[in-house]
Amino acid sequence: MKSVLREIVEHKRGEVAERESARPLTAFRNSVEPADGRFLTAFAAQDRANIIAEVKPRSPSMGSASKSFDLASVLSTYNKHACAISVLTDEKYFGGSLSLLAEVRKLSCLPVLCKDFIISLYQVFEARDAGADAILLIVKSLSDADLQELYSACCGLNMTAVVEVQNEGEVERALKLNPQLILVNNRNLDSLEMDMSTCEKLMPLIPGSIVKVVASGIETADDMQKLSHLSKNFLIGSSLMKSQNVDEKLKELAGSLQVNETRAAKQ
Repeated sequence: MKSVLREIVEHKRGEVAERESARPLTAFRNSVEPADGRFLTAFAAQDRANIIAEVKPRSPSMGSASKSFDLASVLSTYNKHACAISVLTDEKYFGGSLSLLAEVRKLSCLPVLCKDFIISLYQVFEARDAGADAILLIVKSLSDADLQELYSACCGLNMTAVVEVQNEGEVERALKLNPQLILVNNRNLDSLEMDMSTCEKLMPLIPGSIVKVVASGIETADDMQKLSHLSKNFLIGSSLMKSQNVDEKLKELAGSLQVNETRAAKQ
């Protein structure tokens, strides 16, 4: 079976080469202003869930978002209940774009993550130029040398690198960067299979000084409560995009750990 991740990355190389040919990095690199570092500080709260709410028009595993999806309406809800927003900017497989990210930037004051398959220095500057405060770096898709180069470029722009891991070896590689934030993805990007035990295995391997985020498979408040001993930081996409009432769904998820903490305090 062909790796889904490998297929996407292969296509991404050609896509980025075309964009760079049309608009070379030298044409805008010097005009890109550094971020203000606020993405990382969005996870300061420890008494409630910190949710990165995702804008994902479609995906290979989810299909298309709910027909009732309306960006302005969704963002008004995200602005009330989330600590940050993730925007899928891959067009072919996820229906996103950097234009979508720029539109989110206009409609929200929350820090924004450019969630894409970042394989090139060009994409780092491109993401920041569109208004991203953070970028996703998938360890599985990068060599150690490329990972270090992209991480350094991200830090140079005062952006936060969201370093994604899916197994023990990738955690080991990620830690060599001395990262500030690691995201554990419960979905295997080669097969798209979900394994909720992934975060149970990997979170204990990550030092407490690093911000830890759980991604994929979070459907209900109960899911979050079961994982809250590992982390109170969650990236949630599909369950929001499929919801017929995003406001109600996100309100339920955002308040879940707060309710849980209150009950625990009374016992």
